[in-house]
Amino acid sequence: MEPVILRTERLTLSTPVPVDRPRVYEYCQDPLFIDYMTLPWPYTANDAVFFLELLVPNGWRDEREFTWALREAPGSPLIGVVGMRVQPEPRTLDVGYWLGAPHRGNGYMVEAVRRAVEWAFDTLPVDTVLWECVAGNHASVHVAAASGFAYSGEAPARLAMRDGGHPPAWHGELRRGADAAKAAATWPAELLGVTR
Repeated sequence: MEPVILRTERLTLSTPVPVDRPRVYEYCQDPLFIDYMTLPWPYTANDAVFFLELLVPNGWRDEREFTWALREAPGSPLIGVVGMRVQPEPRTLDVGYWLGAPHRGNGYMVEAVRRAVEWAFDTLPVDTVLWECVAGNHASVHVAAASGFAYSGEAPARLAMRDGGHPPAWHGELRRGADAAKAAATWPAELLGVTR
């Protein structure tokens, strides 16, 4: 499959490309990534090259991983990444995302995740998108909840961390045609940091 460009009200989602290497490298130095991301640590310039020149294009070509750079305008610098990886049995997608620290707090990632999921349901033979984050990653929880995912509980992470372990993780799912109000009601208040 050829990479697809998506648009939201404020963003262009396009393929991460080699010219994005400095931004990918810079943002992946974030200390938060140590505990919450499966990315290599320390994250090197070579890791960014591998991501941009092999992982992204091969994922699209083989239709096993679909990755977009978030940009505030076509051709502008990368501010974050959203991607979906195919899980074959049963056929679902896992969504993952990160946003550069200077761009957090603007609702960008919610826009991007909603648009990527919409594309998946319109384009791919899947009815469910799965989400997970390492327990404690409340920022990821807020994005998932605001994007329409329903909380499905705490269990070991499906994806191995860089040490090969599967730490406690929070899980959610978004099914095609799901009721947004019912999904929102599934989230425990303590995960959202709110009082009900």
